[in-house]
Amino acid sequence: MIDIGSTDFLINVPSLPRKEFKFYSTNLFDEWEKSVEQTLTLADSSISLEIEEGSIKGAGKIAVALGTLYFGIGNYGDFISGLETIRKQVSYVSNALFKSAMSPFGCSNVDAKVRRNGGTLSHLHRLFDKVQRGVLTPDEAMIEVQMLLGEEGESVPEFIRELRLQFENAPRHPKQLSLIDEEWEECVGEPTDGKKRSPRTPSPKPIPLYQHYRIEIWRESKKDKKHVRVTGL
Repeated sequence: MIDIGSTDFLINVPSLPRKEFKFYSTNLFDEWEKSVEQTLTLADSSISLEIEEGSIKGAGKIAVALGTLYFGIGNYGDFISGLETIRKQVSYVSNALFKSAMSPFGCSNVDAKVRRNGGTLSHLHRLFDKVQRGVLTPDEAMIEVQMLLGEEGESVPEFIRELRLQFENAPRHPKQLSLIDEEWEECVGEPTDGKKRSPRTPSPKPIPLYQHYRIEIWRESKKDKKHVRVTGL
């Protein structure tokens, strides 16, 4: 399995009671899973979500088998266009996860941060850009691909052959593309009375360890059932 996208977020809100926190976490996973299934046009995928209590700290990840990604790209005909389309789909569901996580609290009175990473998809985009600008040769790009994919790449040799062909045939251009591997965003609450915002209050102090818990929710494939694990109680 390869990572094709991750979303990490921190929402500075007071700790939720255990039942509310578990409902929030499982409901967030269900909404995100629905978004992934409706948006991502890959035959299968693995998704996981970890939510830690004490403010709300979350991490969502999407992973797929390399063969699944290869056939998914092939459905679009053109390799580079297919890669770009799937990357945009992953970006969309990443944004959807953060919006759903923020929805119960709003952005008008809550401070939050989110970091999105495009994983393998963004790494491949970056390599194409470097080859097209002449920063890397196709052979040098393939060395990085081998380091990136490791044994997973060896299991799908047709994907590796297609990548080499695409690198060799990629049109050359001197201008750098707008390819962002990692994005940061900060959502800072603003007062609703029109007055100047007072200095941000410190984040809540961590609650005692015996109360501090984390919920992990995941499914290994679309056919797999949802798994839930609560730790740190």
